[in-house]
Amino acid sequence: MQIASLKIENFRGVRNGSIRFSPHTVLVGANNCGKTTVIEALALLFGRDRMIRTLTEHDFHGSNPQPADRIRLIATVIGFHEDDPAQHPDWFRDDRGIVKWWDAATGAVHPARNSPAWKLACQIAFSARFHRPSLEVETLRYFHDDDSVGDVFDDETATPLPARLIRELGFFFVPAARTWDRTVTFGSELFRRVVAAGGGQPSESVLAERDRLRNPQATLEEDERLSPIVERLNQELSGFFRTNPTLHLRVTPTDSDGLLESVVSHYAHNGADLPLPAKRHGSGLLSLQHLLLLLQFGRLRVEVDENFWMALEEPELHVPPALQRRLVHRIQSLSRQTLVSTHSPMVAALADPSGVAVLRNEGGVLTSVPLLQSALSADTPNSVRKLFQVNRVETIAAIMHDFVLIPEGRTDYEWLGLLVRAVDLHQSWAAADECRFDAFVGVIPTHDGSVVRTVAAMSPLHPRVVALVDGDQEGMGYANALAVAGAPNSGVILRWADGQMLEDVIGWIIDADAAACLSTISIDNPPANVGDLVARLKDDVRATGGLKKDSSSYEAVAGAIGANEACCARARLLLNAITEVAQGNDNPLFVADPHYPTIKVFAP
Repeated sequence: MQIASLKIENFRGVRNGSIRFSPHTVLVGANNCGKTTVIEALALLFGRDRMIRTLTEHDFHGSNPQPADRIRLIATVIGFHEDDPAQHPDWFRDDRGIVKWWDAATGAVHPARNSPAWKLACQIAFSARFHRPSLEVETLRYFHDDDSVGDVFDDETATPLPARLIRELGFFFVPAARTWDRTVTFGSELFRRVVAAGGGQPSESVLAERDRLRNPQATLEEDERLSPIVERLNQELSGFFRTNPTLHLRVTPTDSDGLLESVVSHYAHNGADLPLPAKRHGSGLLSLQHLLLLLQFGRLRVEVDENFWMALEEPELHVPPALQRRLVHRIQSLSRQTLVSTHSPMVAALADPSGVAVLRNEGGVLTSVPLLQSALSADTPNSVRKLFQVNRVETIAAIMHDFVLIPEGRTDYEWLGLLVRAVDLHQSWAAADECRFDAFVGVIPTHDGSVVRTVAAMSPLHPRVVALVDGDQEGMGYANALAVAGAPNSGVILRWADGQMLEDVIGWIIDADAAACLSTISIDNPPANVGDLVARLKDDVRATGGLKKDSSSYEAVAGAIGANEACCARARLLLNAITEVAQGNDNPLFVADPHYPTIKVFAP
């Protein structure tokens, strides 16, 4: 079985929203877009009772719930064997769920099956209300019959979801805050469950160890430093009890339960003779031991044909990139369904593009679109194909920002990244030195000047796409075509000054202190003046000193800009100006084109 969709109402920062899931879904988006809200909503719906924390007023949208306000979560579950309700009486009967049918093409649920492609579905709901007299949140998990059903707390007609079916679904949640060090011990419920699901308790070994600890070869009370104290204590005790009790010191309570509670996981690296306890290791191992143990439990469930869903927040925490790939693939191979939230473009890029859900939260309305609706068609141009194949990591990283900037070419993408780095590395504590560009604007690595096609490809994925084109004839043509088409969706097109491109803007930045800056640029045949440098940056003929697409030379120029206070300030001014215009604010560096007001022309 798997979760097909989730509807959220009045929960946390989401007033209402819906999201569809694939067998392996990765949730991406800007900060506070609702990734954790989605995962925790699933935990409320499918988690065991002890996984669910107590809700408060802050869990209601707006944090001030009124008597009529309700948190309402509705999930659609599909994947029932042969789509036959008769084979699943625990789910579909008079006192259980109502038979419904899921249309994957539209995401709609129907009461009757009108197409063989529709899947048998059961809807499960969770509702909560704030009870003002007791200052507590009342919750109810139940089978969802119909959207027209009234308040489940008032009419008491809802059918509660049995705990046994929750266990059957096998939902497990690994939160981002992972600080365990006792996971692989019998003090961990998860470890006990893994042992029980496998071969059972190691009873004979436990009893043998218990007996050894009860009668050790050398006891602590016989130590020459302790024995005088123990003897005096025994002598005193004999004066109070006729049974003459004697003190014995043991490292455990010497019963099987106490022994199991005392077990501590140790790890030895590279075959070391003396292993170290888990808590003396780094946080990466602590995080992984819980996750890998959970996977073993999932493996045991799958081997006996039981369901296993895993929701995982930020798998990139404490795990290096090479292990992120292995970890994500391992989770997918052992789970019937995985739901991962991440801030790592690399983790997101490991998933199938159709399984990457891009979340947006606009005024409490949560929306979700897949990175790719379907496989790219054969006639998809290479410039667009590269965004989702060669540069998938960079594309995902860009759409995680509040604004997406699509420059005319790949060179512009590289230059903007280098300018951001140069400015950030020389930022002081002064508010005037703050560069906001990288915090709000993500840049797409456009290929082959396909700015118009790239805008069309990115607009369904992000509500605020901004274009940036050159001031030559081609750039003006791109800008005018976008303006006539009412694109991009942000209503903002940036254009460099007439006849100029980004290399000319680099010259303008260096002009802030040309004499000092040019002399610090470490490249072959240092430029004589700003004009010479700009000409070489536009020239791709190496024999004539051309520097176009020479990344090492770009880095040298950007490094010199960052090291020069005046040049760095001008670069910061430019980046902040782009950010302000993208946000819909006026900035003196960009003025509106008289013919197309959506086009903002660079006017230094």
